[in-house]
Amino acid sequence: MRILIVDDETLVRKTMQSQIPPTHTVALADSLEEAADVLDKQIIDLVFTDLSLDESAERQGIELIQHISKHYPSTVVVAMTGHDESHLVEACMKAGAVDYLVKPFDGKVLTQVLRKAPVLHRLLRRNQTLKHQAGSKLVSHINLYTKSPAFKAVIDTAKKIRGSGQSVLIRGESGSGKEVMAQYLWSLENDDSRPFIAVNCGAIPSHLAESELFGHKKGAFTGATESRAGKFESADGGDLFLDELATLSQDLQVKLLRALSSGDIYPVGQDFGKKVNCRTIAATNENLEEMIADKKFREDLFFRIKKFTITLPPLRQRKEDILDLANEFLRAGNYGDKSFSKKAEELLLTYSWPGNIRELKSAIEVACVLAEDSEIQVSDLTPHLVQSAPVYEEVIKSSSVAEIDEAALEGRYSHVVSEFELKLIDFALKKKGSESAAARYLGIPRSTLGDIRRRLAGIKK
Repeated sequence: MRILIVDDETLVRKTMQSQIPPTHTVALADSLEEAADVLDKQIIDLVFTDLSLDESAERQGIELIQHISKHYPSTVVVAMTGHDESHLVEACMKAGAVDYLVKPFDGKVLTQVLRKAPVLHRLLRRNQTLKHQAGSKLVSHINLYTKSPAFKAVIDTAKKIRGSGQSVLIRGESGSGKEVMAQYLWSLENDDSRPFIAVNCGAIPSHLAESELFGHKKGAFTGATESRAGKFESADGGDLFLDELATLSQDLQVKLLRALSSGDIYPVGQDFGKKVNCRTIAATNENLEEMIADKKFREDLFFRIKKFTITLPPLRQRKEDILDLANEFLRAGNYGDKSFSKKAEELLLTYSWPGNIRELKSAIEVACVLAEDSEIQVSDLTPHLVQSAPVYEEVIKSSSVAEIDEAALEGRYSHVVSEFELKLIDFALKKKGSESAAARYLGIPRSTLGDIRRRLAGIKK
């Protein structure tokens, strides 16, 4: 644990420090001002503070407890005083202290507090995580099940990463489940007191992004009436999920790189760093290598963020999971006894799902509203999928894949599907003339189209 001892008597500070095992990191302060300075520069898990600092009797000690409770609510505070008086105990507890020690106390009492402190710290940290997630879906432990060999390999990789503490880059098309994978990585650590703080980088206004990530000090800019912790500090001891990483500005990429390299964050308006310890999980559906070549993404940040890389297969490569996912969405949506007709199941399995799992979930929700009885029909699903029909029909008319030889298909399902996928891409490119226009025509990100072409390049050979 990271411990701060605040007492105006040098002997008390040094004696307590000598009694704390070396496995803990200890900082010392002799006044409220020095304690506030330490708290500004590093995250502290446990504070022992005397109530009588300097000549101000108990006032400064109570003020420090209130300051910590307000600005560092995950920090455990233990008050110390030479006066065993009930009004002091009550004042300390109201201010935010969790325990109260009467001086002098021996090493056994200190050891007891050190044993309890980690549990109290986890409870306070969990409480803060729940507050951060207020108004949104609370993160909870999840398990992932799959019949798909491609996704099974992804799950195996995620399990190998468990406990490493290293940054992870999750890559995959839009809607393929990158945030779910980030939550799964968090779940594998099996500690719900660890924060999971999610940030959609693409949704933060550029002028607020630095403050959102790193926090700010009071008066740092117009409207900054109070100091505020950023997402990095809120994620200390847990995971910070940076979704849509590629949308960060060049300036913010530099500051993110500094934070990841040194472990120090610099709140806006503060000229010294603060140590933070959290695992960064980033996600993107963009081709970062292309962005690096175009000078839109920093190469040094790319290598820093991708200590481990998890690439999620698109839903069209997880055909084995489609019906299980569809039925899970039925159960999760509380749609009663609804089920799919055989024809509807066939459509679910043959559609290409350019929007991946997100599109599948949306299609199920629409179908459940449109279905007139308990069995969902093709006609209930197609209103959501109709936008892709013109492309599909045109390609079918022009593609030899529509006339598959049964002998050529036998045992070669994956190859035939991949071949058709490539023909679809080629068709869109010929029709629209560029990758960007073709991607818009097909309703997929440009980076996804490029990834598919590279992956399937060998088919033409």
